[in-house]
Amino acid sequence: MIPRVLCSLSIIFLAVFVSALPQTATDGVEYVELEPEATDAGRSGSGGPRRCKRLAVRKEWRDLSATHKQDYIRAVKCLQQRRALNTTLPNKFDRFDEFSFSHSNAADRVHGVGQFLPWHRHFGYLHHQALRDCNYAGPFPYWDWTRDTNGTTPIQQSPLFDPVTGFGGDGVAGTYTPPTDDDGSAFPLIPDFMKGCVQTGPFANHVLHVGPGRRFTDHCLVRGFQEYLRPFLSQPHISNIMSQTTYDNFWNSLDGIPFKPDPALHDAGHGFMGGDMTSFYTSPNDPIFFLHHAGLDRIWWQWQNVDLNNRLYQIGGKVNSQPPYGEVTLDYRLPYPGLATPWVTLRNAMDIRMEPYCYTY
Repeated sequence: MIPRVLCSLSIIFLAVFVSALPQTATDGVEYVELEPEATDAGRSGSGGPRRCKRLAVRKEWRDLSATHKQDYIRAVKCLQQRRALNTTLPNKFDRFDEFSFSHSNAADRVHGVGQFLPWHRHFGYLHHQALRDCNYAGPFPYWDWTRDTNGTTPIQQSPLFDPVTGFGGDGVAGTYTPPTDDDGSAFPLIPDFMKGCVQTGPFANHVLHVGPGRRFTDHCLVRGFQEYLRPFLSQPHISNIMSQTTYDNFWNSLDGIPFKPDPALHDAGHGFMGGDMTSFYTSPNDPIFFLHHAGLDRIWWQWQNVDLNNRLYQIGGKVNSQPPYGEVTLDYRLPYPGLATPWVTLRNAMDIRMEPYCYTY
């Protein structure tokens, strides 16, 4: 009898252990199965978000298979070829433009404030869903900056910027003239960062219609790599961010210019890329935007996981970047003007194990 009991217990333990490990589905995406919770049934009937049954594992760009890299780029280009869902925009505006347009209209409300990270978490999710509409079935990628900064190789030699298997390289000097008109922006363009048009890779000939800044212009994808920002994308800087013990200190330590005098991880990622990525309003013009912000989402989730009981729904910081500053709460409505989802309650963006997110890192 005892051997049978031990055998049964071993089988149960093995089943639980295996369910907690990433499982690879037929689409090549790894999933982590979640055990049902007693509260799930009540939650599903309450109208609130349900707990996911499994979580898709997001991957660093260079860990994607060659097929998934190729298919991700194809899906981005698909968005750039589809008519914008917002029919109030001119016919030339595409689905990819639509994300920059929404970001531009929400930017003053979601930067330099406590809702910065939850807003971008859901913004990334909306972009991921749009890629799914273009039949991308692979993992959603992120950028781990430390894999490009822990050595001495220039960041611009990263596989992310490979012309064949990545997103193309730096802008070419003399190929772009930044606009000089006053677009009413509180954060105007920095001409020295607007080096030139990207002329390698899959987006070399693409025409953008939103930005840079708060204007509408037809222009190329502009970059201007800034290697001097490397220290702010490196492990020591990130370790300091992860050492913060409150959410308010955490998000403030990763967010620098233009609200603080010195660079930090968030703005350094934008600043390194230069060009469109340095436009406060229309930085999603560069496809790297979504990998960079997925990287920020990843370290936020890692920070939350250090102490889920106290950090999972911990929020804090001002709700306005200008007086009166106020205080952000879990009931704040995250705005997504022009996209299919007009707003989302901040509380619902705090736990990526809940629907609709269902992913992990």
